Amino acid sequence: MMVPSNPPTIDGELFRELVSAGTRCLEANVDAINALNVFPVPDGDTGINMLLTLKAANESPELPPPGTGTVAEVSKALARGALLGARGNSGVIFSQFMKGLSAGLAGCDECDGAALVAALAAASAASYQAVGKPVEGTMLTVMRAAAEAVASVSGTPSDVLRAALEGAERALEHTPEQLPILKEAGVVDAGGQGVVAFLAGALGLLDGTEAVLTIAVPEGGPAKAVASVTHEFLEHTEDELYGYCTQFIVQGEGLDVDAVREQVMAMAGSTVVVGDDRTVRVHAHAEDPGPLLSMGAALGALDQISIQNMDEQHTQFMGRHGYTPRQALGIVAVSPGAGIERVFTDLGAGAVVRGGQTMNPSAAELMEAVGQLNAEHAVVLPNNANIVLAAQQAADLSDGAVSVVPSRTVPQGVAALLAFNPDLDAEANVEAMTAALGSVRSGEVTTAVRSTTIDGVSVEQGQAIGLLDGRLTAAAATPAEALLAALEQAAPGEGALVTLYYGADVGAEEAGAAAAQIATRFPGVETEVIDGGQPHYHYLLSIE
Repeated sequence: MMVPSNPPTIDGELFRELVSAGTRCLEANVDAINALNVFPVPDGDTGINMLLTLKAANESPELPPPGTGTVAEVSKALARGALLGARGNSGVIFSQFMKGLSAGLAGCDECDGAALVAALAAASAASYQAVGKPVEGTMLTVMRAAAEAVASVSGTPSDVLRAALEGAERALEHTPEQLPILKEAGVVDAGGQGVVAFLAGALGLLDGTEAVLTIAVPEGGPAKAVASVTHEFLEHTEDELYGYCTQFIVQGEGLDVDAVREQVMAMAGSTVVVGDDRTVRVHAHAEDPGPLLSMGAALGALDQISIQNMDEQHTQFMGRHGYTPRQALGIVAVSPGAGIERVFTDLGAGAVVRGGQTMNPSAAELMEAVGQLNAEHAVVLPNNANIVLAAQQAADLSDGAVSVVPSRTVPQGVAALLAFNPDLDAEANVEAMTAALGSVRSGEVTTAVRSTTIDGVSVEQGQAIGLLDGRLTAAAATPAEALLAALEQAAPGEGALVTLYYGADVGAEEAGAAAAQIATRFPGVETEVIDGGQPHYHYLLSIE
């Protein structure tokens, strides 16, 4: 669309284009933003997570047709898409920024400078509320600085965005002074840089210029291709009583909601029919969903079809199609590899989502897995520090009862599953599983993707590095040496159990040799070797 220079107000379509322009600017700089991640593990995902979150927003199925919708309607749809597609901590926090923008623009047909000032304040506040213990020197600080910089600005949306960008850039420059690890690495905060890129892209659209950012990254920063991702909307239903719970959306023109409701009530029970003349959502319980779908198809295009069997006699049939019998409590576990997935399944996880470092699942994917459980109460084990917030967001967005046991590593997830007792209720199990997280220590062995010095440990790009409980402990020439060095820091005593989950790039023979070295170095320590199949990490280890 043609954008007038320095427009006095922003309508719904222009707001959509602003978000799209911010997304394009972030995408153009995603590799550089990833390279700002200072910890030397192959998880340069801040930029990618923010980008995928924004792409989910731009692809939201709730967006009004192009050229329609008020600023309030468009911003609400964009926020919903971001919430469902949020990935990783940075993506979840940014989705809350989008949610705050939408709340600040509620009721606005168009947005002038004053409304944008209020929306940025609401966006910053919502972002801080999303984090249990906010840390300054991060993207939160940059968001707040952008909001504070415009508090006294009176002018057009362009004037407000320009002041917001300038405030964000100033705050970004000071992030190394607030976080020592950034100062040590000589970089600014990656998430904050993503916020600056988004604001720069949006301002560039209003000014009619192309946003060009200069991002100073450490040498050897990773260059990763942006993965494609699909986004599916999953909506949970009430407890089924009989037949099939059938849900779908009809999209068409000139739809009569009241007439559709009358038709559905004549065909099924427990009916809920809502919508407008373009979109009607149908929920109904029927012994045969076919006539309902045929009726909907005769009115327009069907979308978001969901059919759930509610009859126990069809449990086996539904199980072959990915459904499980309804249970009191079900568990969703995130797994980085096929072997670890088998461990979680054997220990009782009803659904496993593939994910971990460099492949953080979205809130929508976790919600989908919760839906597959067919459980009255679901427990999510994220098993990765960068997935905890997305899991919590999935729990907040779910209609059913969902709890998150905040496992930050695979060993913690295994310990939590071992503490699960089917004879206990949900509350008691969540308490026991959470308490079990502290019963193990977790180690990792991977290859450094950049040279750095952290906590007194100097690392050269390409070296094997050992981590213990998330802390860099050693750099070595080989994975086996890094593994032993990490265990030296853990100092397992006689009778301890060390479980090695070896990765996709490690053979069984090599893993067996590493276990033998552990037995020699630590007499009395029992070692178990499991084919984890995880990428990027030679070994994950559990010490208990």
